Amino acid sequence: MNASIPGTSRAVRILMWVFTGAIAFSLGGIIILKIAPGVLRFFGPYFPTLVKAPTWTYMALLPVIVALMYYRQLGRRRTVVLVLIGSIVGAGAELLGTTTGFPFGGYSYTDWLGPKILGHVPYFIPLSWYAMGLVCYELARRVTNSTALAILLGATFMVLWDVSLDPAMSRAFPFWTYEEIGFFYGMPLSNWGGWFVTSAVIIAAYSRVIRGITIRHRVAPLFFFLNCAFPFMLSLLYGLYGAAAAGAVSTGLALLIVRSQSQSHDDVATSGSE
Repeated sequence: MNASIPGTSRAVRILMWVFTGAIAFSLGGIIILKIAPGVLRFFGPYFPTLVKAPTWTYMALLPVIVALMYYRQLGRRRTVVLVLIGSIVGAGAELLGTTTGFPFGGYSYTDWLGPKILGHVPYFIPLSWYAMGLVCYELARRVTNSTALAILLGATFMVLWDVSLDPAMSRAFPFWTYEEIGFFYGMPLSNWGGWFVTSAVIIAAYSRVIRGITIRHRVAPLFFFLNCAFPFMLSLLYGLYGAAAAGAVSTGLALLIVRSQSQSHDDVATSGSE
């Protein structure tokens, strides 16, 4: 049996509250500025810090929460291997994208997310590929027992997360910018193709490492929802209504699939044990 970190479940609960608080702080600050824009005169000098603090907290907690969620089932060695796989593949794809424009289209990161790998990709970004890739794979496994289908579905969930993420983080807040104007709030269509392929590679590697182990955590659907809700709420508050609507529909569709198919699987398992 894999050794687990004592108090892992409690740590996940606490960090989830902090994670949710960081999202609420960001959204609450924007709402206040919309209602009373005059307060910016007072907070003006601190505005960059007020934006970066909750965002960096959010980005830092993303991989930590996911690692703790599945640590009891995966153990130390597999957890480390998955972190390395997701981060290395994610970093490689992002470095390729920011230097050549392939596979996401031409884009570059601003300085809002802090120091960058080789001056191109913020250190936070590869870890987010690890974290959300693993959560999306777990949700896909709730839907299907087929590894091949789980890889494709997990990659699809990753793309659905990005539906409002890219508009929010390039238009609402300039965390990255596109070199050319694409069809969806500046984003080129190739971006979603790049997301799908990169996610599929990461998740396929995960499936090899996790083979024979069922991972599941009750907070996974909520975690996915929060990560999707943050950008579509940002899009809504900044008037990117198409992105907000598309993000909300995409998130609802993904969670509806997971809920309905998970229930079907549970019913089958229950009837088979009677």
